[in-house]
Amino acid sequence: MVMIDYKVSDHWTADDPAWLKSLVSSLDRNHGVSTVLPLTVIVEEVVEWLELASGIDAWKKPANRTSLRLDLDESIGALGASLRAHIAASLASFQAAFSQLDGSPKKVLTQPPGTRTDAVWADTITAAKDLLEALDADEAARASWDDLVTTAQDRTLEGREYRPIAELLFDQLRRRGLSAKSVFRDLVSVIAFGRNPTDIPIGQKNVPLEERIARARTHVGTPATAEPIVVWLGYQGRSFPHLSAGRVSFLDAHWAVPNAEPEGQTFEHKAELWELVQGGYLFKVAKLVNEESDVDFLVRVDLGRTTAAGALNRAVRIANTILDVSIHNSRGIRPHLAQHGILGSGQIGSFDSMGSQRETAFLNDHYGADITAKAIEEHGPRIAVALAREELPRFLSAALEVQTTADYPFSRDMATRKPSEADISSVIPLTDRVVQHVAAHAALIPDDLFDLLGERWPQARWFTDVERAVGMCLLGGGSRNELLSELTREWLANNPSHPWILFVADRSGDLLSVCRVESERAWIKRLFTSVSDYAEYRALIEYYTAEGAVLEARRRRVRNALVHGNPASFAIVQSVRDYARFLSVSALNAGLDSYIDGTLPATALAKRTDQFVAMQAGQDAARYWRSRLTPKAATNANSS
Repeated sequence: MVMIDYKVSDHWTADDPAWLKSLVSSLDRNHGVSTVLPLTVIVEEVVEWLELASGIDAWKKPANRTSLRLDLDESIGALGASLRAHIAASLASFQAAFSQLDGSPKKVLTQPPGTRTDAVWADTITAAKDLLEALDADEAARASWDDLVTTAQDRTLEGREYRPIAELLFDQLRRRGLSAKSVFRDLVSVIAFGRNPTDIPIGQKNVPLEERIARARTHVGTPATAEPIVVWLGYQGRSFPHLSAGRVSFLDAHWAVPNAEPEGQTFEHKAELWELVQGGYLFKVAKLVNEESDVDFLVRVDLGRTTAAGALNRAVRIANTILDVSIHNSRGIRPHLAQHGILGSGQIGSFDSMGSQRETAFLNDHYGADITAKAIEEHGPRIAVALAREELPRFLSAALEVQTTADYPFSRDMATRKPSEADISSVIPLTDRVVQHVAAHAALIPDDLFDLLGERWPQARWFTDVERAVGMCLLGGGSRNELLSELTREWLANNPSHPWILFVADRSGDLLSVCRVESERAWIKRLFTSVSDYAEYRALIEYYTAEGAVLEARRRRVRNALVHGNPASFAIVQSVRDYARFLSVSALNAGLDSYIDGTLPATALAKRTDQFVAMQAGQDAARYWRSRLTPKAATNANSS
């Protein structure tokens, strides 16, 4: 008996050939998978390595190239005769290109992504993508089906030769925008019972064997239907006003769901939401005070004209890009995806109405949710518009994913758990990877980008220390509570009347008068002085520059130690964590800004702020900001 969603019973007659039973059971994926990778999977892995693998050891190491070659040889060896004949030309071209790359000199193999100018790189990528395109064709799927039938008919085989062929067919269907599980289920209906794929699975039809095989062959080669696809995602988290940009819309579920009813207020996409919620199973919101909503806000993602298979994952990736960028900039909490619904041509397709428990860093983290909501309102529209213009570039997407991984153990979502030594140690290689990806995106040598980022360290370190010094002065306590409260209100104001650096310049005396950290007083005073005294500022910058050189050398040593298993004490690792994160965040932010603004990444990474340029030229921070405010004051006076 074979199990595929419903039972394929032992209904076979004495006249049914044994190979037919073998063919049907080969479509059951519940008995383990082969260690032989489908050719689609390993070729896609090669493309990933060609485009993303950074570091001079990625392709230079013979062991890595040998491993890829072994997997390729194994996958190619498992191909059936029909598919092998169909893809012969593209397969030969790919094998020749890969062999040429494999035999390239070290100076070629050590080129990092984004700077690989030798033709062998482009030739191999082109050949790999051409092979994948050949494997994704309708006729290629039919050829894999023919190979599966042939394998079932060969009763001399004693191994599991059918398994790699079935897994390759499954992956071909997935890549072609079809639900591979559904197609395999349909094939069982067609072969075992003679039904059409759309028939209800009851009873057996008297359909000749040849016709069954032909129907199945036609079915696997039928392309996926392309239609307008819209995905609605239901999240738990703080709700906020309607926000729409590009192909993405955020809606407050507590307002939108009740108003989706015909008699409710009109709003954009109301008909779609009503199609999803009218049955009462999806996106339920509280009607009474003691009730809890299944979702708090909705995200609508318009995927355009495409196939339904994989639509949820594609929509979640788009939404996650907006959430990742927002949380990366705000340190808020991650909303929890609880439910989803998919519409094809305006009609409901698949959906998930299973409610789930709310997940936050700690119970009712309203402040964290509020931070996230405000961050989405601030950053969401810009990134959504950019995503509508073009997908997030591959290297930037990889960099954002790695940075999100590095930040997660230190996020509000993990507020009740102290980061472990392993969490802190993982930051060093992960942040290095972020910079490598951004360098590839900007077509820069990674070491050149590390140098560019290192130039930003002294200025950033100075700003951070000035802010830290103010924080020490405003710790609280003492007898001057009224002045302390006044200073704190001005420092933390949401809409300050002037730049914070001028607050430090104008109120440094008052800040020092309420400062109770006596051991730091001399250092704090020096920092406050440097805001208006260029000579003092320059001396500090020289100190931070020397500090940066030591930290960069230490970071490289620690990174190599962690990657290769060499000694690296935790104290040493911890000492470079902030510096390593500064490099990755600076690189990622500049890369994202260039993507959103449509500027050249290399230009954005090399650009320095007007303030940086002015202070490098000899102007102190206070004077720089006063000169910027003077024209505005004159303009306001003239207009009044």
